[in-house]
Amino acid sequence: MVSQGLSGFGGLEGGRMSEVKVLLWDLGGVLIPFSHARLWRNFLRLLPLGKSLAFFWRRDALQKRLSEPLDAFEKGLCSFDDLKDAVEKELKVRLDREKFRLAWNDIFGLPGETAALARELHEKYPCFVLSNTNVEHLDFVKEKAPELLFMDGWIPSYEVHALKPQKEFFEKALSLIGVRPQEALLIDDRSENISGAASLGLQTILYRGPEDLRTQFKKLSIL
Repeated sequence: MVSQGLSGFGGLEGGRMSEVKVLLWDLGGVLIPFSHARLWRNFLRLLPLGKSLAFFWRRDALQKRLSEPLDAFEKGLCSFDDLKDAVEKELKVRLDREKFRLAWNDIFGLPGETAALARELHEKYPCFVLSNTNVEHLDFVKEKAPELLFMDGWIPSYEVHALKPQKEFFEKALSLIGVRPQEALLIDDRSENISGAASLGLQTILYRGPEDLRTQFKKLSIL
């Protein structure tokens, strides 16, 4: 949810290329660590032993088969129960709802150096989270990591009904924030998201860790 636009952060500069006015932060893998492998381990523990062994080496294949309901959940087009039903149907199992929810959510670590850097820069720049995520994960992160709540707004895929790197995601995000593409700087750890944002005119940094990020910020006179 976006808490405010940029009307209070200064005007635009005619048709000239503008300096960075807002920082757009990816969530998982940038501001907070997470692990798909941990999700897979959590999930396998829910299954009967025979099914767990059968799917142990088939994570990619199973994820591909579940890609439609997974994408729908990330886009806010289905509920958590719909996702659970799809998993149960695909695997022909019954899952305890609360155990499945815990397995689904318990994949995040604690914010570290990059989150601290974002908070430092928030003194000079409005900061927004742009994330491919679902309501379950975002609620869990906000509870687990309240130190990230300094952000001026959160724009998750499930609220804009589109996923990075789709242009619809970035167009809706920029419209909600109220800033032109060239005035926004996206920090993201996925090259396809960086390419999608850059194609629309956003400034971008491919995240490779906090030290490299500091170097990139210094080159742009952000730090």
